[in-house]
Amino acid sequence: MAKRILLPGCEFDSIKTILTVVSALSLSLCVSSLIQYPLYATENLVGGVELPNIAGSNVFDTHSMILGDNIKNLVILIPNEAHESTNQPKDQLPLANQPYLPQNAVVNSGTTVTWFNGDVDHDHTITLSGGEPAYAGFESGDFAFNTASRPITFNDTGTFNYLEADVNDNDPNFVMNGTIDVINQANSLTGTNATTARSPDTVGTFMVPAKDLDQYVSTLTSKGFTVDSTHMFTDLRGGQKGTGPEQAYIVWSTSGMNLDQVLSALQEISPSLPYS
Repeated sequence: MAKRILLPGCEFDSIKTILTVVSALSLSLCVSSLIQYPLYATENLVGGVELPNIAGSNVFDTHSMILGDNIKNLVILIPNEAHESTNQPKDQLPLANQPYLPQNAVVNSGTTVTWFNGDVDHDHTITLSGGEPAYAGFESGDFAFNTASRPITFNDTGTFNYLEADVNDNDPNFVMNGTIDVINQANSLTGTNATTARSPDTVGTFMVPAKDLDQYVSTLTSKGFTVDSTHMFTDLRGGQKGTGPEQAYIVWSTSGMNLDQVLSALQEISPSLPYS
């Protein structure tokens, strides 16, 4: 008996059948099915349009996160030692491979973005440029470790660059930077679905020592967060006292918590990390 291939909303006898028999209507139904059940992988294109992708491995590999149109808030983490340049001795390198987690984000218009400072004993500021004049020259002002920047809601589409310079005395040319791409998903394939069937409304990231991953997953869960994915990696320093050689990205989401409640919960957790 021929092996049947099943997808949500689709059923085929073989790959050949998919390529030669499927009608335009059937293909449309399959595409809709794939949109309804997004594939969380680096190769996430359907019809040339990127599907939502919040996987931790994707954040690590591509420095990017793609949100669905159901997400109201994105919390971008400034990880510990984010102010360090890669143009330094090994014991002074950053831990993560990017100064922001995620460094680049694709969000739907109307999404509110804030930056949470997990860089111990360092103040940070966010300066925004590009896009509509309403956002040009936005500055968050200084915000300390374990606090968040004032939020900004992106109602207009476009690409917005954000940065912070003069953060490293040993490498004056080092600039922490990232991008926010704001799109109108109502006019794209991703506009017909939620990022997950659970339909979270706030998404963010956290970085913890890999050896303590289970502990922090449990803590986040107890405070109302859902851990959507994790990704362990060897930090650029190759290990340090108290944290071990590996760190872990945690991608979390919440439903039903407002942004202030989310940030308050993170502020309770962050000081317990050994980075402090």
